[in-house]
Amino acid sequence: MYGIYFIPSFYAHAVNGFFLLLAFILLYKNYSKIMMLEPYKMIILSLLLSISIGIHGLSHSFLEKNYNYNPMSIILR
Repeated sequence: MYGIYFIPSFYAHAVNGFFLLLAFILLYKNYSKIMMLEPYKMIILSLLLSISIGIHGLSHSFLEKNYNYNPMSIILR
């Protein structure tokens, strides 16, 4: 059995996490501009963020179920 670092879905999850972190950083840096957007654009932005977080959460579930990979157990040791 190969380790978690030889599984492509792990890298897809890591890249997704990086881009999600980048999105949060850009959201933080441009907060005042984002709050001035039209309501329709705010709804779209909120839905995109929700989809991104949901997909990342499903990726966590997949990795935990199939490969017993739980990064929270590493943090909480």
